[in-house]
Amino acid sequence: MGSTLSVCKKCGTLNKVTLEKAKSQDAVCGKCGSSLEMHGAVTEVNDRDFWRILSKADKPVVVDFWASWCGPCKVYGPIFQEASLKTDKAIFLKVSTESNQQLAQKLGIQGIPATIVFDKGKEIRRQAGVLPVEALISMF
Repeated sequence: MGSTLSVCKKCGTLNKVTLEKAKSQDAVCGKCGSSLEMHGAVTEVNDRDFWRILSKADKPVVVDFWASWCGPCKVYGPIFQEASLKTDKAIFLKVSTESNQQLAQKLGIQGIPATIVFDKGKEIRRQAGVLPVEALISMF
């Protein structure tokens, strides 16, 4: 079975997590043993951890840029999570544009939700708005 990457909120360690562990909510940090906060196989990251994962990823990284006040973002969250559980061909991340305004600005996020796919650290595809699961998976 495939794997994903997740950062421990307690100690900052980058962890490789099997999708089986992510799906069962049993993922723990290999360094400190803290529970890894994952939503399906999705990890919410900050600016620093976003770049760390992008540099270490051995497969495409699919990122949902969102905000808590955004109605369509709330609709898209469960769809994004469902997609993360249906494929092991990508790493799924969420980035709050409220908490990471500089990253959103640097990447030119103008509308949310915005989905960006990165491969080998470079943006390869971008789509604004809510996508169905199948369309999301077909992006990478």
